[in-house]
Amino acid sequence: MRSTLEARLNAITGENLTDLFLAEKWKDLLATLSDALGFSLSIYAENGKPIFVPEGAASPCKAFRSASPEFSARCDKYCHAVITRTIESGKPKLFKCYAMIMSFTLPIEYLGEKAVILGQGSFASYDDFRECMNRANSLDLGSASLRMPLTFTTPQQASKVRGLVADSVNQLLKNTQEAVTLRRKFESLKSVFGTWDTGAEKHPQVLLRDLISKLSTLLDIESLAVLALDRKQQKYMSLYQVLKSNRPAEVFGISEQDVIVKDLLGGMPFVLSAKPVADPKADFLNGTGALYFFPIMANKELEAILRVGDRVLKVSDSQIITAFCKQTALALENQRMRQDLYRKFDRFAAISELTKAITPIQSDKTLLRTILEKSAELLKAEQGSLMLLDHETDVLLLEAKKGIVEGVSEKLRINRGEGISGKVAEFGEPFLVENLESDPRIHQKNRQHYKTRSFVSVPLKIEDRIIGVLNLADKSSGEVFNEEDLKLVQSLANQAAIVMERNIFYNKTEELKKLTITDHLTGLLNRRYLYERLKDEVARSERHGNQLSLLMLDLDGFKYCNDTLGHLFGDQTLKVIAEILLNTVRSMDVVARYGGDEFMVILPETAESRAIDIAERLRSNVVRSNVVKTALLTEGVAVGPCALTASIGVACYPEHGETVELLIENVDKALYRAKNKGKNRIEVFS
Repeated sequence: MRSTLEARLNAITGENLTDLFLAEKWKDLLATLSDALGFSLSIYAENGKPIFVPEGAASPCKAFRSASPEFSARCDKYCHAVITRTIESGKPKLFKCYAMIMSFTLPIEYLGEKAVILGQGSFASYDDFRECMNRANSLDLGSASLRMPLTFTTPQQASKVRGLVADSVNQLLKNTQEAVTLRRKFESLKSVFGTWDTGAEKHPQVLLRDLISKLSTLLDIESLAVLALDRKQQKYMSLYQVLKSNRPAEVFGISEQDVIVKDLLGGMPFVLSAKPVADPKADFLNGTGALYFFPIMANKELEAILRVGDRVLKVSDSQIITAFCKQTALALENQRMRQDLYRKFDRFAAISELTKAITPIQSDKTLLRTILEKSAELLKAEQGSLMLLDHETDVLLLEAKKGIVEGVSEKLRINRGEGISGKVAEFGEPFLVENLESDPRIHQKNRQHYKTRSFVSVPLKIEDRIIGVLNLADKSSGEVFNEEDLKLVQSLANQAAIVMERNIFYNKTEELKKLTITDHLTGLLNRRYLYERLKDEVARSERHGNQLSLLMLDLDGFKYCNDTLGHLFGDQTLKVIAEILLNTVRSMDVVARYGGDEFMVILPETAESRAIDIAERLRSNVVRSNVVKTALLTEGVAVGPCALTASIGVACYPEHGETVELLIENVDKALYRAKNKGKNRIEVFS
């Protein structure tokens, strides 16, 4: 049993920072956080040396570092200075590294050791990217290249990620440190009792029975009895007895309010009741003997009382009894500490498993359902619900449920402050209820679809902000929920709330990213982002000596069709054309809506002849689609000049321009020529 405990502890704890963060579970956690948040997370010791750097970290400056020792040295010097300042100040920092990557440092501490988490995202802007390129080019890196990221990290986003990392890592560090502290205390106690048969693996009642068994063997005493606390009766009741005579055992108790109990709690080594009698003929069982009461104090509480009946108790016997009582008390502390250690370990493992299960989930519905299912599984609850607070209406809305009868709560809405869940959301405090019918906070009859009267309801919150409520009911065993259940579900709720907040942040960030680079109607890249991409592709073509072509496509007759069939049909037509373009070009090509019914296509590493072939496929596919013709016939309108075709202009780098501005100007001229020559044709700039 002991080796099993130590093996389990060693799997999740470390005696120092380096051992801790090199453990596979911590590597997996950091990798999971990195993937979920889009930041590469590394750990650096107090002296600035790396403890953990993910092997798969795709830092934008990686290519430059591997190609140039000088660039690498400058990067290391720059980040090392920030890490040092973070250690000295103990405060997190938000900064751009030498490679202009949006980064942050986060100080952490574990068992007195300090370290820093370095998080690296991506560039905050294209200006930062170009500055990085300028620094790299100034060092003449030769063949080193940098793949341009499609996403960017603002300081606000980096700050939010830093907060999420701090919440996740610090919570787990706290749990891990508690486990290590408890293990050290356990090892200390184990060494103290190495020569004592403390029976740390035994049940408390067995330890108490062993106490009087050993004393009765060792000492010549008339009677021994152990009184254990019965909390329901509020008495210390006789549990085990050993009598030297053949008289039957008696049942007796001492009230918690008895003066004997108060004296023992006051620190007396023992309490003497009745006057000792030296005459060997005296019968102490008839009230003429003396009774001695020794305390068994564990964790500053009177766990039990040892009652000794004898005529005159020798001082040496008293000392031995006191020593055995202390030994038993320490064994009880040890045993309860081990139980608490197991509970903390299980809680830590449960939180780790929950975090591992829910962190990769991006779907809100799946995330909420998984949180509820995992929580119910850990508490062995057959029914439960997860409700989120709508801050605009101040109403709790049911988002996930388990075991509740279908239709009973499909449209459940609870105002903040109303009912049990509403009160939890109002005050931010959990409800642990053993019997809702007798609980003074509730006083209501149990509903038919619930098997038991016990339940637990906890708030989901980030810091002091309530975001929802988690409810669990009906233990499969029929037992009531206890304090340990509450502690476990609260820990789970805290971790779940962090992941839920991250999910909200991630989804909003992705939506904002999409809005900033795409056209809202067609879903293609917009004109602004096209310009940036074209600058990048021209720069890359210049570095590697590659050719590049640019197509500009205009829909012939679109205005007439739009006016004839209406703007709604016109919008649908543009969506169809966008899909045709995407299905025609290669995966490496970039398609964008330039404006109105004009589209642009960037063809990287493509010469003029190949560009013309692709343009011809585009023109033919637009004609063959018959999208407008079909619609007009459906409406009973003559097709006439409303048949949709495409005119396309072609310009190539570097023949037709070595700058972005000149390429766009010349491809526009080529398109203008195609329109003037009769439309539905392709023209190359000349």
